[in-house]
Amino acid sequence: PEEFDTFGATVRTLRGFLQADADLDALVRDVIMPQP
Repeated sequence: PEEFDTFGATVRTLRGFLQADADLDALVRDVIMPQP
């Protein structure tokens, strides 16, 4: 529902999850294709 989009705790939880997912993506990318 739309009311969850502005509910602080939900927004913080979603942002935290999305940041953790991005961090995991970066970790996997660095393992698979290390920087030269």
